[in-house]
Amino acid sequence: MRPIIITSTFLLLLIAASSAQAQESSTTVGGYGELHYNEPEGSAGGKLDFHRFVIYLNHEFNDWISFASETEIEHTYVAGEGTPGELSIEQAYLELRPWDDYGFRAGIVLPPVGIINQYHEPNTFHGVERPNFHKVIIPTTWREAGLGFFGAPAHSLQFQVYTVSSFKANGLSGSSGLRGGRQKAANASTKDMALTGRVDYLPVLGLSLGASFFAGGVSQGIDALGDAGVTIVAGDARYSTGNLQLRGEVAMISISDAEKVNAAFDNSVADQLNGWYLEAAYNILPHLADSEQQLFLFGRYEAYNTHADVTGFEAMDAYDRTDLTVGVTYKPDANVALKLDYQMFDDARDTDGKGQLNAGIGYAFF
Repeated sequence: MRPIIITSTFLLLLIAASSAQAQESSTTVGGYGELHYNEPEGSAGGKLDFHRFVIYLNHEFNDWISFASETEIEHTYVAGEGTPGELSIEQAYLELRPWDDYGFRAGIVLPPVGIINQYHEPNTFHGVERPNFHKVIIPTTWREAGLGFFGAPAHSLQFQVYTVSSFKANGLSGSSGLRGGRQKAANASTKDMALTGRVDYLPVLGLSLGASFFAGGVSQGIDALGDAGVTIVAGDARYSTGNLQLRGEVAMISISDAEKVNAAFDNSVADQLNGWYLEAAYNILPHLADSEQQLFLFGRYEAYNTHADVTGFEAMDAYDRTDLTVGVTYKPDANVALKLDYQMFDDARDTDGKGQLNAGIGYAFF
């Protein structure tokens, strides 16, 4: 099946390329970064961390072939084992757009599941930290090697579909879900590939509705794992009108043959994981001053459970979690954000929740 898909894709490209026009090439540089301060409740003090420093390097070869990349340093430096830093290539793909509204991508791509895995610059979301929903349910930032097709059959309708490397079963866990199973386009096994895609519908001005999926095996040639695989179904909505911004996401994950995964690796993987969040933000600055700047008050509630349904052992109440985040985002420019918030973390155990104060700055340029 895979050779047929790849062969068909290249045949379509050859046919389309004959009508493409040449133009002069150009290279552009962009990036984003964010500095965080985190102070857990009851701690002796907080911690400062330049969490992400990212450079975009893009090149247009002509009017239908381009290259896009994103290189990231986390926690400022990489110096071997035991240090917090990470250097990674998060995107690096060729885009071929032989038609105005349709094209192909091949390389390191971001599976288009949920909102923040695609749009994670700090000026695009409220809160110093990304929602935990996007850490333990949708494992953002999530990159894999693959190729795919995208397009816009109508002004209000867009789609993406890719075949990419899938997860590895030995990295799945009860506490952090799929996160440790990402192959990250690094010597990724292709014994089990995955199909992922997304549809965005914009029915009226200010409203965007999205639906996305991922389906792939995780056994990667290990016979004892049988037909172990991961299926994700997710939906999201964003609405903006005047000074009000609303967004929400929901995702449901199924892991087939989870019992076999647990027997092989003893990692307490659930059969079902799920999560959701709702967020509201309001720009109060127009009521205080005549300014193009923005000052948002926001609140976000998240609920996510990485042990929603298990077989062969007792579900952990500690993995049935809720977060409440309230705070302020000040934007002196659309691409610069100064943030302050307070988070309250709780779970299904009969214990008191914990809080955390966060402050941060973020920027993006293109």
